[in-house]
Amino acid sequence: MRRISVDGASMGARGLWLSLAWLGASTALGCGRREALPASQDPGAERPAQPAQLAPPAQPEEPAAPLQESRVERDGLSIAFALRPLDRGQQGGGPGLGAAPAAAVAGSDVVAEFTITDASTGAPVRGLTPLGWMSRRAGADGAAAARFSGGAPAASLASGAPAASLASGAPAASLASGAVDAVPDEAACRGKIKSFMAGLLSVRPEVDMNAYLLWTLNQDNTLSAINPQVALARTQLRSVVSLAGRGVSFVMHPDRESLYVTLRGGHGLAAVDTRRGLVRTNVPVGQDPSRVVVAPDGRTVWVGNDGDGTVSVIDARSTDVLKTLPVGPGHHEIAFTGGGRAAWITSQQGESVAVVDGETLEPLGEIAVGEGVVSIAASDEAGVVHAANAARGEVVILDVARRAVAGRVALKAGLGALQFDPRGRFSFALNPSANEVAVLDGATGAVAHTLTGLAAPDAVTFTGSFAYIRNRGAARVSLVDRSALGGPAAPPLVDIAVGQGPPLAAAAPPGPAALATPIAPLPEGNGALVASPADKALYVYVEGMMAPIGTLPSYGREPRSILVEDRSLKEVRPGVYATTVRLGEGGLYDVELLLDRPRTGVCLEATVAPARCAPGDGEADASGCGGDPVKDIAIAPLFEPDLRLAAGEPATLRFRATAGEGGPPLDALDAEDIEVMVVRFPAGYRFRGAPRAEGDGTFSVAFTPPAPGQYRFLAAVPGRGAPVGALPFVPLRVSARGAGAQGGGAR
Repeated sequence: MRRISVDGASMGARGLWLSLAWLGASTALGCGRREALPASQDPGAERPAQPAQLAPPAQPEEPAAPLQESRVERDGLSIAFALRPLDRGQQGGGPGLGAAPAAAVAGSDVVAEFTITDASTGAPVRGLTPLGWMSRRAGADGAAAARFSGGAPAASLASGAPAASLASGAPAASLASGAVDAVPDEAACRGKIKSFMAGLLSVRPEVDMNAYLLWTLNQDNTLSAINPQVALARTQLRSVVSLAGRGVSFVMHPDRESLYVTLRGGHGLAAVDTRRGLVRTNVPVGQDPSRVVVAPDGRTVWVGNDGDGTVSVIDARSTDVLKTLPVGPGHHEIAFTGGGRAAWITSQQGESVAVVDGETLEPLGEIAVGEGVVSIAASDEAGVVHAANAARGEVVILDVARRAVAGRVALKAGLGALQFDPRGRFSFALNPSANEVAVLDGATGAVAHTLTGLAAPDAVTFTGSFAYIRNRGAARVSLVDRSALGGPAAPPLVDIAVGQGPPLAAAAPPGPAALATPIAPLPEGNGALVASPADKALYVYVEGMMAPIGTLPSYGREPRSILVEDRSLKEVRPGVYATTVRLGEGGLYDVELLLDRPRTGVCLEATVAPARCAPGDGEADASGCGGDPVKDIAIAPLFEPDLRLAAGEPATLRFRATAGEGGPPLDALDAEDIEVMVVRFPAGYRFRGAPRAEGDGTFSVAFTPPAPGQYRFLAAVPGRGAPVGALPFVPLRVSARGAGAQGGGAR
């Protein structure tokens, strides 16, 4: 086997930051991507896998009423921009939540939405890959935004003059009042877009609609959310989610709003809200849950319970357990065929592969394959399922249509992970014991290539051009050119040095059948992010480079698995491109949009109202956050002020949500509407948790302080216009264990 070795070189601090800034702009620059073409004009391009979509509800809801809108016409296109509430259940219209907010508030999460239609016919313009930003206009302070929180006018760059106004109908000139910069003309708009695309560290937008987050499953009962595109901020760590037990494996829902994590220690399955960065609920499942997968249609979550020989099927929306399937003893792996119409489930200590109807959850049959199957992969294109038997050293080929064994391929004992490439043509059977990978042709069932000279390969991930194979026994990732797999000769391995220590040097032991997913493709499709548990870091690699272009810290934690939450603009309806964003400070904003067809940039306008109480206000004031309190809601703690807790000992903090003057009763307020944060003052540890409803407007949250010090308890109800920091905090004091601290924290 030919091998091309590429040694990694260390990078200086300035080079690293510039590389990461370039990474943040690579989407805009179009690096490694072609201009979008209709499928008929691009027959050679591989069709990217489309994320599964939830089945539409019986009565589809119209989008929530916009908080504000602006519109512009340019190059034959009509472009409208709107900020909308996140959803009706959280932002208004739900039980006990009152009316939707009247304005976009600083620090809140909203949906940013562009509607692009043909200016002549009104037909939606589909298939675009737009890029968007929001930048705060110079001089547009929160006070100015407060005076005009009812709306702001649109800006037309075609003429350089104001276009149709927002709901308020105020002209652009009246908003400036001499204190705010004028609406940018066409040249200024192009200049701002160009600077954002260049990734200049000195010119960053307040809101980036092309961003993504990295989620890592760590060895210490936590998930980390890291923003790789923040270069000069104090920290790239967006949030840390505390889990009830050690995570085994995790998966992201196609809608990117939820993560599902299997937990050890009898804690079941954690459903994590990615928007709020907290555990929504822990779902009781079977014993020793391990592998978790989401069905292709997004409606169900499947959990293999290795301790009791069952698989739990969970409703993705309600998190109710729909059915518990007896499938056989041992570790379970799950694959789907027919777009989710059938689930194929292995049992390592059983003799058969169980086939289950994906809709009715009724068994369709069992296929005898022999004891020892550790992994499974399916290809709808080839109409086969491959199952790897570690003990026998063979891959069993199952015919999907006949639900029968179609053949057996003899390999070497010690097989581990097995996965098909995105086209479904070739399957990669990894063998960490033999230090090799067998590439099987899905159409013929024969071994197409044997890749040797690897160091305990245990995981594989694919981009459009390469297969990435992790070497658990060496600090390197091996790349395989996918275009060469159809040839007679085995493609060479391209080794990229990643980190200083091999993954096996980390403290976290490997899970069964390589449960970890340590490599994730970049959203641009031209590289990958590699988690290095030994180095406690994440490495960023772009194809064509000689080494990783940068390193992201994992903040002292060992990242075992990594997933990417792509928050860039997506076509959610014909001609409608949207994403969820977190707004910056109050003020007037320019909304910059770059289109690929035609290649043009336009600027619109938006207004962000100041928060009632900024999250940073009052941090040095023991009485709580400064500013006016939220009038229609109050949080009353049911524990004493300056409560003393003990480090390392769990406490239950109870509080009551009450209505303020003129506000509706809060009896119907749900626990999921409330966010709780405990922060160590003045900086450091942050805990976010989902409270539990106890009735009569009383809620509780379990919290274990990690170390002695001063902490602050903050509660928020974003759907009622009370984001984190808008309500007064409650001080907590944490003493060393055994120092006479009060326990529990509840009355």
